[in-house]
Amino acid sequence: MPFNKDAYEKAKIDLAAGLAKLDAHLLDHTYLVGDRITLADIVVASTLIYPMKLLCDKAYLKPYVNAVRWFRTCVSQPEFVAVIGEVTMCKKETLAPGQDKSQ
Repeated sequence: MPFNKDAYEKAKIDLAAGLAKLDAHLLDHTYLVGDRITLADIVVASTLIYPMKLLCDKAYLKPYVNAVRWFRTCVSQPEFVAVIGEVTMCKKETLAPGQDKSQ
């Protein structure tokens, strides 16, 4: 499948919108529901693993400090690490085949 710039840009906008909502909620909360990790945290954090590893570099994540704190808290739990291993945050966005570096 060839790189689709429009789909790529929409996906990044959609991800930013979701991270903004998550960040706003986490301003006053440590976890998504209650005062400990629940299935909600596991599901949402699991969904964000690949974007956080491959797409969301430090500049992209700068506005979402609460979401990043929460994500790192979740994926640092021993039970999480036992299943998925250590999560290394993205340093530089991974480009898709056919994607121009200026995009």
